[in-house]
Amino acid sequence: MRFFYRSIVFIFLFMFFVSLPEMKGQEVESDSVKTLKILQKTLDDIIEKNTSYEKVGSKMEIDGLVMDETMTKVGRDFYDMFFSIWVAPQKAKNYTITVKEMVLPGLATQIIILVNETEIFKQRVQPRYEVLEQMSQYANQKAMQYLNNYEKMKAQLEDEDQQGTGLF
Repeated sequence: MRFFYRSIVFIFLFMFFVSLPEMKGQEVESDSVKTLKILQKTLDDIIEKNTSYEKVGSKMEIDGLVMDETMTKVGRDFYDMFFSIWVAPQKAKNYTITVKEMVLPGLATQIIILVNETEIFKQRVQPRYEVLEQMSQYANQKAMQYLNNYEKMKAQLEDEDQQGTGLF
């Protein structure tokens, strides 16, 4: 990351010195020295801010990621329909939804939906628009229901009654 910032500063300095008109004497040196000091301070600030983000970075996660692992047009259409009507529950956090597809013999494919690696939906889907639409709505309801129930269970397990004191 530091290499990236240093290369940006190098490019900026190169462009700055190329565009300088030819001047003689101390004025060019003093201006260039001032510019170098300002750029070095800016670079140090950027690096300092970046390292502070790296310290906190291990605690950051992306909430509500919906991944597409389909292979055919039918699977992609199902994913598009699922994603277009997907609205995440407000209290749901730290989850990933994966839409997978298994190609079966014949015209059918099997769609599998995982929430945090837990299978919540597995169904054979035919390549008809109406069927895909109904199944995507049903899968959407199942995913929302699972996330709501998961958050309720988590809240109940974190309740004072369930925690205990550790004494027997």
